[in-house]
Amino acid sequence: MKSVRYLSLAFALFFISLSGAMAQARTEDNAPVISKKWHLTYDVDKDGRSTQTVEMRNELRQSSAIEGLKTFSFSYSTSTQTGEVVEAYTEKQNGRKISAPANNYQTTTNQGRGNAGPIFSDRTSISVVFPDLSVGDTVGITYKIADKEAIFPGQFSIVQAFSAYSVYEDAQVTIRAPKSLILNIEANNVQEVPIPDEGDVHTLQWRYINPKALAWDERDGGIWRIDESPSVVVSTFPTYEAIAAAYGARALPKGKPSQRIFELTKNIVGSESKSKERARLVYEWVSKNITYGGNCIGVGAVVPRDLDVVLDNKMGDCKDHATLLQALLSAADIRSEQVLINAGGLYDLTKTPAVSLVNHVMNYLPEFKLYVDATAKDIPFGYLPYGSYGKPVIHVGSEVALAKTPEQQHAQSEQHLTMNLQIAKDGSAAGDMLVALRGLNAASARAYMRDLSKDSEKDFVKWALSQYGFKGKGTIIKGDTSGMSDEYTFRLSFDIANYLNGGASGAFILGPVISTPIPVMNFANIRERVEPKRRHVCIGFHSYEKFDISVAPGVKLLSLPPALKVRSKFLDYDAKYTRTNTGLRVAREVHDKTPTSVCSPEVAAEFHTQALSIADNLKTQVLYQRQIK
Repeated sequence: MKSVRYLSLAFALFFISLSGAMAQARTEDNAPVISKKWHLTYDVDKDGRSTQTVEMRNELRQSSAIEGLKTFSFSYSTSTQTGEVVEAYTEKQNGRKISAPANNYQTTTNQGRGNAGPIFSDRTSISVVFPDLSVGDTVGITYKIADKEAIFPGQFSIVQAFSAYSVYEDAQVTIRAPKSLILNIEANNVQEVPIPDEGDVHTLQWRYINPKALAWDERDGGIWRIDESPSVVVSTFPTYEAIAAAYGARALPKGKPSQRIFELTKNIVGSESKSKERARLVYEWVSKNITYGGNCIGVGAVVPRDLDVVLDNKMGDCKDHATLLQALLSAADIRSEQVLINAGGLYDLTKTPAVSLVNHVMNYLPEFKLYVDATAKDIPFGYLPYGSYGKPVIHVGSEVALAKTPEQQHAQSEQHLTMNLQIAKDGSAAGDMLVALRGLNAASARAYMRDLSKDSEKDFVKWALSQYGFKGKGTIIKGDTSGMSDEYTFRLSFDIANYLNGGASGAFILGPVISTPIPVMNFANIRERVEPKRRHVCIGFHSYEKFDISVAPGVKLLSLPPALKVRSKFLDYDAKYTRTNTGLRVAREVHDKTPTSVCSPEVAAEFHTQALSIADNLKTQVLYQRQIK
């Protein structure tokens, strides 16, 4: 459910910058590009159509940015919009203006064969190359995108946000709309500019100036709300339920089972009588057989394709997956609902309902109280992708529309690792590892192994060992990489030439010889971590490790780490190190009991403190001596 009409480029860049991509301070002195002018104007009709005019002037300050600033592109839906460049130019430092000549433009239109329409996207893109651009010059462009029809008839919705980590000398958002159009407005950290009305047209305008950008701090990473940033939200929708109703009016009729759907459902579920098992079979069929393909064709941005088209091509976007799944479940006598959710890093909805903030569709099965997302490939039935836990959702066609997805369940995430290691007198080592996973990590590991090519598989162990500084080789047994269960096991064997590399005496740390999805050793570097000062996504898990290490005659282990038991609010840890006749045995387990999907800075600080003793234990080295002839 994706449309440039509802999600502006600046809004997308805002969230990229907040996630840490703009790690340096953007001030007048060190910014590679300065926004001298950024004006966005919407002229809105009473039916929800609008003409969007964008005027930008950007000054090039550093040569490193010349390639990125040399070209500018924008796109629009060919079937529902028109687009044009009003002006494009380079302004030299001395004030001379050089307009982009006609042959500096590139227009690309997606279309079907002959007179047929395209299946995937009908977007037209226009690109322009700014002539004779050098450091100190300014590029300017003004372009327009006009709606031929509204995505949601009679409705208008925008979100515009700016990054406080970027320099804006003159940013402005203007909306001109009929007074009869009721606009809900939410403006944060921007200046409202009073503009007199003209006749039946009401004008709203906001200005943002940021000559000194904030310096990025590592601790600023985490979850941001839109109202924490300079932002403007304007919408005719009175509630998020109204957005769900507008989407459902055209989407839900597409999900009614046809004869083809009934026959397909019968083939999928067979004679299975258990309702939840039928639901699983249907979910897995859609997830496995329908590939992802965006639907950017006019109102198709918010309206699912006809299911015959989806089935004929075995392709669809999130709306198509959710609608097909709903139809198949209905044919299997299982009730389901479509659900709107944010697909990005937003965990809060604005007070003013905005379409772009609920830009993804999945399903809810009331009988089992389960949310499922067939678009998220390889996710086992009953699970969601990590980024979908603990988020607000809007149910479509339900009496209770506003809800929240469940918190992540740490009990569902487990790793059991067993390693046998034989250390030779010359410091080399050989052994094997068995890794058994449960939960989302099992699904991602299975998908990774399934997609591993034969050539990559041959060198996988060698490459994995090298990440820890080991020179070696080995083989991997990938196990069963088919299916979509929440359990997966793989094993590998290895030979390492330099396991002990400290000469006649030295030390080594007890840990797996390759990285695994949920390592206990993840806590070893807790002292070096920078904890966020904002809310952040957190994931609990349970990890168990057993090592059986034997040493050859002539090799002595002089010391072992001490046993340790930690019991705290969020974290439990047990470690035992036992000498054996041939070497030592290690048994460690860590239990991250974090109960929520979003943690506060206070929780992060407390967790950090609780993990310090664990880090010391994990980093304690085993001292050894070996005879060298």
